[in-house]
Amino acid sequence: MFGAAYLGYVGGLFDEGFEAGFPAWLQETNEAMLLEYPFIAEINDAHIIGGAGHLYCIVPVDENATVAINRVQWNEKTQTDEVTEVLYRSESGEPVLLFANLDGIAHEADTQVFITDNNGNTCEWYPSLDAMSHLAPCTSEAGDYLSFDFTEYAWYDVPSEFAGWLSDGWTGMTALGLAGSQSTGMGWITETRVEKTGRYAYFSLRFYLEDETGGTVDLEWSYEDSDDIEEMWSGFWAIQTIPDGPSYVTLSLSLVGGNSYGVTDGPVYLCEKYPLLISPSGTELLVGAGESGVCLPFMSQSTTACVLTQAAG
Repeated sequence: MFGAAYLGYVGGLFDEGFEAGFPAWLQETNEAMLLEYPFIAEINDAHIIGGAGHLYCIVPVDENATVAINRVQWNEKTQTDEVTEVLYRSESGEPVLLFANLDGIAHEADTQVFITDNNGNTCEWYPSLDAMSHLAPCTSEAGDYLSFDFTEYAWYDVPSEFAGWLSDGWTGMTALGLAGSQSTGMGWITETRVEKTGRYAYFSLRFYLEDETGGTVDLEWSYEDSDDIEEMWSGFWAIQTIPDGPSYVTLSLSLVGGNSYGVTDGPVYLCEKYPLLISPSGTELLVGAGESGVCLPFMSQSTTACVLTQAAG
């Protein structure tokens, strides 16, 4: 009968007014959610209930639904929730933003929501989070789900540079999606300028699958006007798969050949964890900046994300 999303905890952040401050806050904390559901930023102050607490977005399915929202308090004597304040009444089903769980504990409900559709069907919901910190569902006495949760949990705390990609359907990948199932592995290529020389070069990153957690990897590159390989790296990779993305891949590489091999004293190692997304078609790979700032050869300190294309064959 309605959709709901959990938007996070707000503790009096909006000195300039909620309507002005809220979109900027959501863009900073979960830009991808705002890009996916832009209507959230358009909800006006007539449909915003409260000013601080855990924030929920509620969207009735029936645009003519009646919505009633009350603050409630548990009465030990009667063993019932008693209404302490009438917050909101509407006979139209516009989306609302509701602050609830005002004591800061999202698992303890203090607000009651009634939604009645045009056919007279009514559901009663108490906004809160369950033991997994996911939105508590609204269910009927028969156990049927009357709400759907459109919260994108995996998008919280994702680097802002991934927001647009996530809202366009890019996701985290599995080991199989990254390396394929063939013994020849799967290659990903890109062409970009090498920062220290200003020359363009071709880069190839090839993953080989050992199991669902990782395998071996080779990386090599050469300048576009040269037949010589400038650097050859080889090592291992391990993946932490997050289907709603991004997945995280740790690369442990050693420089093993190429024109640059042996120029510096001692072995050259690279070990870093990178956030990765894959396109809806499965043919493009987005590599984000390493969590410790270690750059791959086709990236630089100013690179926030780089797209590689699946190599043919």
